[in-house]
Amino acid sequence: MEVDLYIRVSTDEQADKGYSQRSQFEVLTKHCEQNFYKIRHVIYEDHSAKTFDRPEWKKYLNRIRTSRSRSKSLVLFTKWDRFSRNAGDAYSMINLLKVSNIEPQAIEQPLDMEIPESKIMLAIYLATPEVENDRRALNIFYGIRRATKEGRYLKKAPYGYKNKAREDGSKYIDIVENEARIIREAFDLVSSGDFSVEHVLRSVREKGLRMSKANFWRMLRSKHYIGKIFVAAYKEEEAHYVEGQHDGIIDINTFLKVQEILDGRKSSKIRKSKPLLNEHLPLRGFLSCPNCEKNISGSGSRSKTGKYHYYYHCKSPCKFRIRAEIANERITQILNGFTLRPQLVSFIQDELIGLLNKKLNQDGRSRELLLSKMEKVNSKLAKARNLLLEDKIDSEDFNSIKRECNSEIESLETQISAMNLRPKKDYKGMIDRGLIVMGKLGELYAKASVEEKKIILSSTFSKKITFQAEKVRTPEVNKFIKLIYLINSGFYAKKKGTNPLKLDLCRQVELARFELASR
Repeated sequence: MEVDLYIRVSTDEQADKGYSQRSQFEVLTKHCEQNFYKIRHVIYEDHSAKTFDRPEWKKYLNRIRTSRSRSKSLVLFTKWDRFSRNAGDAYSMINLLKVSNIEPQAIEQPLDMEIPESKIMLAIYLATPEVENDRRALNIFYGIRRATKEGRYLKKAPYGYKNKAREDGSKYIDIVENEARIIREAFDLVSSGDFSVEHVLRSVREKGLRMSKANFWRMLRSKHYIGKIFVAAYKEEEAHYVEGQHDGIIDINTFLKVQEILDGRKSSKIRKSKPLLNEHLPLRGFLSCPNCEKNISGSGSRSKTGKYHYYYHCKSPCKFRIRAEIANERITQILNGFTLRPQLVSFIQDELIGLLNKKLNQDGRSRELLLSKMEKVNSKLAKARNLLLEDKIDSEDFNSIKRECNSEIESLETQISAMNLRPKKDYKGMIDRGLIVMGKLGELYAKASVEEKKIILSSTFSKKITFQAEKVRTPEVNKFIKLIYLINSGFYAKKKGTNPLKLDLCRQVELARFELASR
């Protein structure tokens, strides 16, 4: 009788149980010699037995379909778990082979298929490896879930991190600093509200980011970058986040700002124009046409000598244009006009510190408010639990209330954590440095990079700048900066008495009146 030998081994089985292709071949050939079987084909497989989607087995099925031989033959293997670890698929394959007059047989677990009772043993032989597989998969699943709850990241490291192993063999992810620098810049640009996500993506791609648009949006939403690990829902346990063992790349405050902008909960100043960065055209995206009031673009024009001349210009049919050198110089002159007198620095400093102290007190009250809200939500969840125990609500209603409360608690905890992690800053030093910068705004602008120039312009001017005959129309300045420089120009110099910025004092004086004689 002609027989085919099927030798299958997977890498983990070969390491754990010693199943090698050589040992299987020796056992099968010895069995064929003892029974005077003629070996027709030897199939070597290195694939899992969970399904029959195996390369060599598919080739074997194609071979027997095209074969003209219809004489009875055998396909031999050592044990039934070499044939399959899925009982349902195994029965289907046995019937498929039976059509081609081929009988599968395990030499170490022989069965006489003509005896009906043999089907009971066949069911045991096929079910045992499937149960073993399922138990192993379940143990692995519980192990992975337990490690995830402990804050370990077990998948392929996301962008900005790298998979590493400690000396004891435990896995962890570590920050890749050059990639983390790009991620921080992306989050900072989006959180500023000055640029669209598409513009930020193009900007960081120039810095070396290799990521699709969809993955970039997922990155901005991912809590992995603030040190959190996602635990998926399983049975009665709902999906939630836990503190990860890895360090976060983004601080919580920046992450929350980005989420507010992406959700549309925070108004932003995103420009519809998407200016490309060019050191000769830093004003692109900040100018409007004096004729048609549309946004002005900019580009370089190559002369006959090969030299490029840069212009800010409107779109056709409007013919407005201005040389980039002239426009850049005019803006620098305007910024040079923003100066502060030294005697006013201490006055402005005192006022700003007073405002910041007031804001910090408000933050303290905000924290108390958040804690109060959390206490109310916990109380609501406790009441729902009591109602469930008293059979006044069913489990479905309780689970709905629980999901809602847990979501609200998680949001409140994140906000409180952001306030707790907020570092103590040297506000006086920051104000001093800021006032020095404001006193030398033109000098700072001249030395800044294109990106920094755009930040200065967006912080200084609240509307587009317009040129008329190579002269700048008075641009509208940020209200805070306008107030400071109005003070510097002596707007309040003639005022005497109460500090005009302390608006909480009453300015009204009661009119004189006659008093009653009885009094």
